[in-house]
Amino acid sequence: MRKKLGPIVAWAFAAAILVYLFRDIHFAKIADAVRGAYWWAIPANALIVVAVYLADSFAIKKTFGWFVAPLTYIEVLVVRGATYLLALVNYSVGQGAIVYFVNRSRGVPVLRGTAAVLLVMGINVLVLLVLATLGLVVASDVPSELKLIVAIAYAGLAVYVAIVSVKPRWLAKRPIFDVLLSAGVGGHLRALAVRLPHIATLLLLSWFSMAAFGIFIPVGKAILCLPIVYFVTVLPISPQGLGTSELMLIHFFAAYAPGTTHEEHKTAIITASFVCRLVANIIQALIGLVCMRNQLARDLRKAGKAETQAEPQASSETS
Repeated sequence: MRKKLGPIVAWAFAAAILVYLFRDIHFAKIADAVRGAYWWAIPANALIVVAVYLADSFAIKKTFGWFVAPLTYIEVLVVRGATYLLALVNYSVGQGAIVYFVNRSRGVPVLRGTAAVLLVMGINVLVLLVLATLGLVVASDVPSELKLIVAIAYAGLAVYVAIVSVKPRWLAKRPIFDVLLSAGVGGHLRALAVRLPHIATLLLLSWFSMAAFGIFIPVGKAILCLPIVYFVTVLPISPQGLGTSELMLIHFFAAYAPGTTHEEHKTAIITASFVCRLVANIIQALIGLVCMRNQLARDLRKAGKAETQAEPQASSETS
């Protein structure tokens, strides 16, 4: 029941934000904004989405190679691409695809593979936290609530760094913590370094998606404020940051949008954001379809079906 309640609450929260955002926006204006976009809007977004995929896969390859098992770049590209479609069927299956792969192909224990996935996800948040902090220091228009969230995140990070440094025996004995503790502070920094190209391509994607609709954000402002937007996006309060990211984009960049009224500024930013989401989803789906033609991805799909069928059975057994 808890697993079902979480997504329901997240979608309800996202719906509430979207209702708030669209309450004074006419859809005819959105259509006008789409027609007024530069011709290169979709091609540029599509190319950068592919670059994001390549950079993300590179970071995963290096991180797994250092702390779990060496993987080829092609293997990671196939598995990462397959997760785009697998996650549509079942999010946990999508996240667990690479764990299944390293288990079957390299004999890596499932818990160790899961720990590596947690490391990758944690490094993503860490990079955004560091960059968001720079934005908080420089930007003067940051909500106080966000400052509190970042402060709490740093408190948690301090505890985590202490644990990684000390390596308590009672945690080191648990397989799920093995990768995290053995990586050490130095390993975390290496993983952070190879994650930077991925974040850089995300920044590029956001900048071009806005510029395509006449929202030309100063580069310095984008570098400082977009990580704050991403940091809010990854918080587990709405699915894929739906609504929350648009709210933050409007907060930071409305002044750079075309038009003379706040409604026109909101319309331009919301349109740019949703077009970018649409293009990204389409490109990712196409990448997933191509990857699914690979035998490796077919095996992952079979595992995903088995996992999906096992969940209702497990639920009935525990009820």
